[in-house]
Amino acid sequence: MLYRNYTSAAAAPAVGQPDLSKGPLYRYDTALPKLPVPSLADTCARYLKSVRPLLNDDEFAKTSAAVAEFQKSGGVGEELQKRLLAKANDPKTVNWLEDWWNDLAYFGYRDPVVIYVSYFYAYKDDRFRKKPTQRAASIIQAAMDFRRQVVDESLAPEMVKKQPLDSSTYKYMFNACRYPAKPSDFELAFDPAQNNHVAVVRHNQFYTFDLIKDGKTLSSADIEAQLDAIVKLAGDRKDPAIGALTSDNRDIWTEVSLFFFFFVFLSFLPFLWGCEMFRAIERSKRSAGP
Repeated sequence: MLYRNYTSAAAAPAVGQPDLSKGPLYRYDTALPKLPVPSLADTCARYLKSVRPLLNDDEFAKTSAAVAEFQKSGGVGEELQKRLLAKANDPKTVNWLEDWWNDLAYFGYRDPVVIYVSYFYAYKDDRFRKKPTQRAASIIQAAMDFRRQVVDESLAPEMVKKQPLDSSTYKYMFNACRYPAKPSDFELAFDPAQNNHVAVVRHNQFYTFDLIKDGKTLSSADIEAQLDAIVKLAGDRKDPAIGALTSDNRDIWTEVSLFFFFFVFLSFLPFLWGCEMFRAIERSKRSAGP
């Protein structure tokens, strides 16, 4: 998702006064200058530069003529530029590009989220933790410590050349989910104080367990014991790989997810537990996916 305020380190305007009533993570968000609006001439020049490799000489000549007509004085381009500046200068607008970008380039984009939109990663081997559940437990515990810093806002903001970057997207790093929908997906975030569980998949079987007990985060050994119990419960049985559907085209996943819940509610009452499991998975999301 798009950062809300101006974050380019190149010739960036000065940062205003931070809001000291907030933690380090978010205190600079309202102090950052707004994203500037490029001039009409710059926008047209960038457009021509971007399409040049895709067009032959005749096509580029026609496109150049259309762009020249578009940016004529008193033309359509000038009127649209005025509207854009009015939107950017509206006190209610934090970032004039945010809504368009998030909808058209992020939530409205219909290709699979991974690998086309969101990142994914793999872990290197750990010489000191060879047992899979031990390794997973250490990663979960480290993620919980990072989550704590995000929730209590004690995490320092990202900096580029001593300039802070906007941190608003951190609110969707944990306990948030991206929901499939047509024509554009949407996100929901859940109260981290009420959702301290982790979702675990073993042989396509889904489990959850709480990571905080009596106000304290489980130790790595306790988490490992929970994971060992899940491995034992799952056994060798492999359930259908329903999770793979989240990696399909977003319109297909939207249709399948609606069908699934329709089927669950109307066909199998015991499966209502399964729906609650889905909700638990959504509330525990590390990031805004699937």
